[in-house]
Amino acid sequence: MDNWNKHTLIDTVSVSLGSLFFKKYFRDGIDSVGIEEHLEAVNIDVPQLMSEQEYPILSETLAGELESAINLVQWKGPEYPTVIYHHGASEIPYNYGFKNIFPVDKQLFEVNLILIRAPFHNNRKSFMYGMATTERWLAMLAVSVRAIEQVIIQLRKKTSSSIVVSGTSLGGFISNLHHSYFNSADRYAPLLAGTAMHEAYLNSVYSKSMAKSALQQPDKIKRQFDFRQAFSAQDNHNVFPLLSAYDAIIRFDVQKASYGGLDVSVIEKGHTTGALAYHILREHILELV
Repeated sequence: MDNWNKHTLIDTVSVSLGSLFFKKYFRDGIDSVGIEEHLEAVNIDVPQLMSEQEYPILSETLAGELESAINLVQWKGPEYPTVIYHHGASEIPYNYGFKNIFPVDKQLFEVNLILIRAPFHNNRKSFMYGMATTERWLAMLAVSVRAIEQVIIQLRKKTSSSIVVSGTSLGGFISNLHHSYFNSADRYAPLLAGTAMHEAYLNSVYSKSMAKSALQQPDKIKRQFDFRQAFSAQDNHNVFPLLSAYDAIIRFDVQKASYGGLDVSVIEKGHTTGALAYHILREHILELV
């Protein structure tokens, strides 16, 4: 079995099986304003991050009050660079991938580590509720983007060291959204993601996870989740993407093109196998601190 078949088959089988047993994305509606309006509407309350612990966050959004979290995993001091990391979609517990990228013996890493938990990622029931409408999903994206921005504002008051924003899959899209609308970090390391988020929902194997009613209205999905224009309007010299060559969800050719000519690091993996290549993801992030 060649690489294309092996990696793509794993993605296809995992998504296909999941689509049989879990409720569909956007099954309860796709009526919503776009991501910009959601970002503007978020009223977020982030406490001062003083010690290594998880901080619950409440945000007022167009989809109601949403609960998320910021986890100050490691603080070595203001003289060290900081990595702000965001998990993937349906990653419950939300720190699963993070703990494998930065293993338990985190003192090996001379960086401050901050982990963002998106709304609807505290348990499976909450996730199923959140992914039922595009309004909730867009509000979720907006809360995570605004949480990252609030963390950066705090960091700028206490340190002049570099700040890197990163994440895998959903977290990579959120990293790119933060860059597109705030660009206040020093560098960005989006992993297994691009800026044409709608394409993953509509045209990849991941479309099996979408409600038929949503797939029948592709223009709405595109309008809500395609942020290529906002990304291209930014100065993108500080964005260092990583994509998998055989990804059946974040399709390589489409998402590479969505970066508008940026150099993209490429690994010989699929989406699932790429997300599990923890040492590669870790090296890519740490090269930027």
